[in-house]
Amino acid sequence: MAPESTTHDVAINNGFTDFTTFWQALLKGLRHHAVPHALGLIIILSGFAVMHWSGGSKMTPSVEKFVSKYLVFAATYVLTFVLIAKMVRMVLWEKPDAPLQHLVTWVSSNLTDPSRIANGIHGSVFIFMVMSGFTMWKNQVSVLGGFAWDPAFVDLERLLHFGVLPQDWLSTLATTPWTLKLIDQAYVFWLPVLFGSTLIASWQSEQSDLRWRFLVAFALTWGIGGIATANLFSSAGPVYYAGLHGAPGPYAAYMAYLQTTGIEALFLQQTLWDAHSATPSFSSISAFPSMHVAITTLVFLAC
Repeated sequence: MAPESTTHDVAINNGFTDFTTFWQALLKGLRHHAVPHALGLIIILSGFAVMHWSGGSKMTPSVEKFVSKYLVFAATYVLTFVLIAKMVRMVLWEKPDAPLQHLVTWVSSNLTDPSRIANGIHGSVFIFMVMSGFTMWKNQVSVLGGFAWDPAFVDLERLLHFGVLPQDWLSTLATTPWTLKLIDQAYVFWLPVLFGSTLIASWQSEQSDLRWRFLVAFALTWGIGGIATANLFSSAGPVYYAGLHGAPGPYAAYMAYLQTTGIEALFLQQTLWDAHSATPSFSSISAFPSMHVAITTLVFLAC
C-alpha cells in the first residue's frame, strides 16, 4: 500500500501546478498581447533610432527607474485605494463573520492569481516600451522641430477666442485662489491617474476585449498624438514662450501673476526648463497636442 502524501509533497505539487498554470497563461498572453507588443516595439525602437540619429539628448530607458518610479508608486497608490474600497464594502455590504481572515484570503487570492500575474507582466512590459519610446521621442521635439509652431498657435488661439487669448476670457475665474488651487491639483493629479489606470488595466485577471482595446488605444494615443503630431507641430507652449521666442511675449503678464501664487505646477515647469537648459539637454518640453487631455479622455472612456 502506497504511503499517504505528506504536507510537504502536497505543497510541492500545488506549487508545480500553480507554476504550470502561470506558464500556460504567460504563453497564452503572447497571442493576446501580440498587437500591443508590436505597437510598443515600434515606439521604443523608433525612439532609440531618432535619439541616436537626431543629434539630440541621449536618455536611455532604465528598467530600474521604471520599476521604482512607476510600478512601486502605482502599485502602492492602487493597492491602498483598493484595500480601502474593499474594507468599506465589507463594512457596508459583505459583513463577513471573520473580517480579517476574509480580507487576507481576498488579498492572497488576487495577488497569487496566475492569470493576473501573467497579464501584469505582459502589460508592464508593454507600458515600459510605450512610455520609454515616447520619452526618447519627446526629448527630440526641440531638436527636430525647434518649437517653430508657437507663434502660429498664438495666432490660432486668438482666432478661436475672438481676438483675445484664453486667459483674457477667464481672467476673473482663473485668478480666484481656490479655483487656481483646484486646477493646479487636477493638473498634478494627472500622473497618479496615468500610473494608476495603466497598472489597473495591465493587471486585470481576464484578457477582455475592453482591456485589449485600452492597451491598443493607449499606444496609438501616445504614438499618433505624443510622437507624430507633437514633432510635426513642435511647440513649447505659453509657459516657455518668453524664454524661447523673446520676452516679454503675449503671456508675460499672466505668467508673472502665476509666479505669485505658489502653485505646484510652477515647480514642474521649472524642472522641465532646467533640464532643457542644461548641457546635455534632456528636453521633455512639448505643448501640442495636450497628452494630459488625450489620456484623461481615454481613461474616462474606459471607465
